[in-house]
Amino acid sequence: MTRPLMIEAEPAFRTEFANPYNARLYRAMSSADVVVRDLSYWRLLTRRTDIVHLHWPELTFLSGSRTSVHAARLLFFYLFLRVAKVRGTKLFWTVHNVTPHEERSTARLRALHQRLLLGNVDAILALTADGLQAARLVHPKLREVPGFVTPHGHYRDSYDLGIGRDKAREVLGVDPYVRLVLSLGQIRPYRNIPHLMKVFGRFDDPDARLAVAGRAAPAEHAAELRTAAEGDARVTLELSFLEDPRMACWLRAADLVVLPYRAIQNSGSAILAISADRPVLVPDLGAMRELADQVGHDWVFLYDDDLDEEDLSAALDLATSPDRPRAPDLAALDWEAVAASTVAAYREVRGA
Repeated sequence: MTRPLMIEAEPAFRTEFANPYNARLYRAMSSADVVVRDLSYWRLLTRRTDIVHLHWPELTFLSGSRTSVHAARLLFFYLFLRVAKVRGTKLFWTVHNVTPHEERSTARLRALHQRLLLGNVDAILALTADGLQAARLVHPKLREVPGFVTPHGHYRDSYDLGIGRDKAREVLGVDPYVRLVLSLGQIRPYRNIPHLMKVFGRFDDPDARLAVAGRAAPAEHAAELRTAAEGDARVTLELSFLEDPRMACWLRAADLVVLPYRAIQNSGSAILAISADRPVLVPDLGAMRELADQVGHDWVFLYDDDLDEEDLSAALDLATSPDRPRAPDLAALDWEAVAASTVAAYREVRGA
């Protein structure tokens, strides 16, 4: 009988309240003879660990404002990892973003973090083939390690998305007859929401509405959005953390979700919208074209260069067409298949 693989993942289950991605992935491994736990430095040092799996390592090691804490995290993790590697532990990195959305810590610690990560990683996972190629292009050292493609699973079963469009609009106070454009999620500068608001302001459609919903940070960015919304009664801002039912209401009330990133490789927000049976308008960057191929071009609308009024108008017309399909086919984003391909990668690299 094959002994179970012991996995230390960062994160595994502890961030489920904010993003169910990791928890869904690792729970789907329960039938694959795998034991997954949130990363413990002590277990890494003292217990048998087959795989350490990192997601968003810059958040793990460089979050917060104290550089001394950043340095200590890097020191202890890679020191303990060196001991674990003597026992055969392998380090996996899922490259969600080829480069971080935001710079954290000092330039010196960021450089140290990248050097330690690239010098110790044994295999990488990417959510798309484009993502794998991009990671190796930006980080040539990754060409020397095995790489695997494991798609981002859907969120259809992670949230209660059953509320109807009319009921959702009643809860939110949105007119049932308007055409609602939504941008939802953590509202950070890299999401380029001020540009979307400028484009919408020039969009000559009295029946269109724009809602921006989600926690905005930093505070200056939230102030910028409030200033941009002044004078346009068609724009609604809800710049606070959204509990799951509220988030589901906004998604199901929308006709079109717009994510006007300046730069992007993958987007969990796009997959969340599609999971709620809502089409998305995204830039033709990173893996967005591959996502369109996976779920259908009726659900992922792409634009080139900067978003403009024509892009928004065309996408909104398609989104509100009475002939559009009712729901996308999410078979390519099935969690059990994603988990199986991830475990196969673990076993291949661990066995080698």
